[in-house]
Amino acid sequence: MSETPLVRVTRLEQRPVRRTIETTSYLESEHKVTVQSKVAGRVVQVHADEGETVKAGTLLATLDDREAMSALRQAEIQLQDRRVRFELAGLEAEAAAQRVDQARVERDKAKSQHLRNLEIDPGLISEKELEDARFALEAAEEALQVAEVQERKAKLEISAAENAISELEARVEAERIRLSEHEIRAPLDGVIAERMVRGGETITAATDLFLVVDQLALVSYLRRPQRELGVIQGAKDVTFECDAVPDHEFRAAIDFVSPVVDETSGSFRIRVRVVQDDDLASVLRPGMFVRARIYAEDEREALMIPKAALLNEGAVSVAFVVRDGIARRVVVDPGIEERDFVECRNLGPEGLAAGDLIVTSGQQSLVDNTPVDTAEN
Repeated sequence: MSETPLVRVTRLEQRPVRRTIETTSYLESEHKVTVQSKVAGRVVQVHADEGETVKAGTLLATLDDREAMSALRQAEIQLQDRRVRFELAGLEAEAAAQRVDQARVERDKAKSQHLRNLEIDPGLISEKELEDARFALEAAEEALQVAEVQERKAKLEISAAENAISELEARVEAERIRLSEHEIRAPLDGVIAERMVRGGETITAATDLFLVVDQLALVSYLRRPQRELGVIQGAKDVTFECDAVPDHEFRAAIDFVSPVVDETSGSFRIRVRVVQDDDLASVLRPGMFVRARIYAEDEREALMIPKAALLNEGAVSVAFVVRDGIARRVVVDPGIEERDFVECRNLGPEGLAAGDLIVTSGQQSLVDNTPVDTAEN
């Protein structure tokens, strides 16, 4: 009679678990700006150095602005001259309007005199008086026309002066902007990660001068295979670790899942944003290597089996559960994995349940319905 085999068993229990996906990536600054010069010129002074923390608008460098200041002064003088001319044009328009009024009065007087002469008995007025009155009326009408033309000309000169003022005001504003561009200022709050200018050199427009990085707005782009797209869609929480702070978990949040899959790699991108919720987050820097863990579901209870209890039989995983001293073969429907354990999703009489004794050692030689002696871990 053969000896009953001795096997080691572990009692199964429900454990809190969450489906997680582990991956690696690097931290990046969401706001990273290369500061360039918009104008050419000689660098007079550099006011900031690498590693300095700056606010938006902080003066970083100054360029030689004498030529720009001269151009602005010239434009301002021309603008002032145009404003004087505008005032003179206004005075001329007023004088022209007065001349029109006077010419109209003279024309009305000549017209009245001419009409009175026509009403006098021809025998009582000479032909010469009639001619003189007619000529006087014609001369008055011509004088009125000339005065009206001069008035229109004066009004046009006012309009031209206004246009010239508007043009010069725009030029002055442009010159002021150009002058201000000789002061290189920080475009955002951050840290100067790199300084490419020393001072004294002559630069051209679009020359790179500084690299300013926002160290607080940190993100990381994680790439995952397309088979995980459905799992990731409901995920929100992420934790990660980095070598700079060993044994510390930082938090991040998913705020973007790419709507497209890269056709070359078959993967999609996830953007996670670092949560600045503890003092150690200030240690984080762009470029750091991180090991991230994506939580794809909320925490739940699950029946977890030691991986040591599983045997692979082709495409299926099996385990032996001891009930009433008999080792019974059970096909395991595996779920999520967690280090040394795997979830069993088929529960109940045909599967496993909390409290079952699962064989973790000695099961390799077992067959279904084998009597065994047990030693519980």
